[in-house]
Amino acid sequence: MNHPTDIRDPLREMLLQLQDETYQRVKELRRDQEQESSSEPGDEMDTARTTAEVETHAGLISRAEEKLKFLDEALTRLDAGKYGRCLGCREPIPLERLKALPFAAYCVDCQEKRNRARRGWGEGTIIAPYDHQWTLPEEMEEPAERGSKSTDPEEQLTIRASGKLGPGEPEVEAQRTPAPKKRTARRKK
Repeated sequence: MNHPTDIRDPLREMLLQLQDETYQRVKELRRDQEQESSSEPGDEMDTARTTAEVETHAGLISRAEEKLKFLDEALTRLDAGKYGRCLGCREPIPLERLKALPFAAYCVDCQEKRNRARRGWGEGTIIAPYDHQWTLPEEMEEPAERGSKSTDPEEQLTIRASGKLGPGEPEVEAQRTPAPKKRTARRKK
């Protein structure tokens, strides 16, 4: 959208003000992050809390820095006379969108297309090479018939009731028996 000079100046002021506010926010977040990371934690809970707060601040700083990048790009588009035009379809970006997101580079339709094309981490899809299911190697598989039997392949413990230990109690006898040999299927060649 080629803006006349009288509207370009207020747009520039708005973008510069947002940029200044975002710079200040980054400074505050970095200061807070530094204070939290330099404090001496008392125990494991303090350490965990401090780590979580430092990571939260790192995420907020990253988002603010990304916003600064978008604001720089918007100012460049404004200087080139391209601010307010979609970089995708070259149509004017609706004023409501620019009010909500002053550094918007795409109209809603083009932005949605871009978002669908970039689906990936955190979007509910699986990215290659993680798009196939991992299977357990054969040597690590446990036989299905094993159930709750002994984990020692050399022997099993068999318990039988025979006779009585006391009034109303069965006598228990333990006997070790060799485990059945595993049958292995031969592959046909």
